[in-house]
Amino acid sequence: MYGCMKTLEERRTRALWLRRVRRIGAWILIVAAAAAICVGLPWLVWKGPYVLDAQYIDKAKVKDGGAALVTGLRTAIVACVAALGAIIALLYTARTYRLTRRGQVTDRFTKALERLGSEQIYVRIGGILALEQIVQDAPEQATDAAHVLGHFLRAQAPAALPASDPDEESATPLPDRPVADIQVALTALTRPESRTHVDPREVLDLSELHLAGADLLGADLTGCNLNNATLTDADLRLATLTVANLCGTTLTGAVLNGATLTGAKLRGAMLSGAKLRGATLISAVLYEATLTDADLYGATLTDADLYEATLAGANLGGAMLVGTRYLTQEQVDQVGVDENTRLPLDVTAPSRLAT
Repeated sequence: MYGCMKTLEERRTRALWLRRVRRIGAWILIVAAAAAICVGLPWLVWKGPYVLDAQYIDKAKVKDGGAALVTGLRTAIVACVAALGAIIALLYTARTYRLTRRGQVTDRFTKALERLGSEQIYVRIGGILALEQIVQDAPEQATDAAHVLGHFLRAQAPAALPASDPDEESATPLPDRPVADIQVALTALTRPESRTHVDPREVLDLSELHLAGADLLGADLTGCNLNNATLTDADLRLATLTVANLCGTTLTGAVLNGATLTGAKLRGAMLSGAKLRGATLISAVLYEATLTDADLYGATLTDADLYEATLAGANLGGAMLVGTRYLTQEQVDQVGVDENTRLPLDVTAPSRLAT
């Protein structure tokens, strides 16, 4: 079976927790240093020797020779405080470095944006890779980078043909796979490590775009809007499409083996010949979806809505269909099952076996 991936929400929660821990730790260090300087230093210099070496100092005889010991201890304390001051200065230098680095990141971001507007494809690819590197170096820029790349894709990728008129011919033939800069942008935009730091309010909008043949292996498309998009023959293996909007999306021949589509909306989606082996479709909405000849071997469809879905010729061997909603006997009679298929109690297995 396919390995489980951490959900986007879990990764975001962990990233937010780590940022809070770092911020709180910095403040604790600042407060401790201030307290040490304002309170601890005077006390240590004046009273420290009598506390640290009380057994060797006779207060009554300090003037007869004990003063040298007290003075030595006070000198050592002052040296320690000086070292503490050096540490504080180092921290201040580190803060200055962070501010300088922030300015450098801004400059890099600006230069990357300039490259995206180039007429040369290799220059645009360089701009995309530069943005991705910025996200790795400065995760706080992830949302801005995602926003820019999202608009880049909408500007560069061709529009999908209207589903209402599939025979309509566009002025120029639509490509079988994305152009190089569009593919690089898709990869950068949907990489799980990058999506972790993107603001949840920044919804990835790829609706009504022609992305046939796109390579989205392991992509994080959580909550993505792919309404009426074309993903014919796309590679979506192990992709995360939790609660994604795939209404009217064309996924003919797409490979979604091991993909997570929990809660995804696939109303009217075209999945003819799609491969969904081991896919998770818990609570997915497949209302009026077309799954003709789709391979759903070992898929989990618990609580999925299959109302008026077309399943003719689909392979449901080893699939989990217990709890599936609106699954009729007529639909089941058109699919292939095996001894490992789990069907709802109100339907019976057909004689046709899956291969």
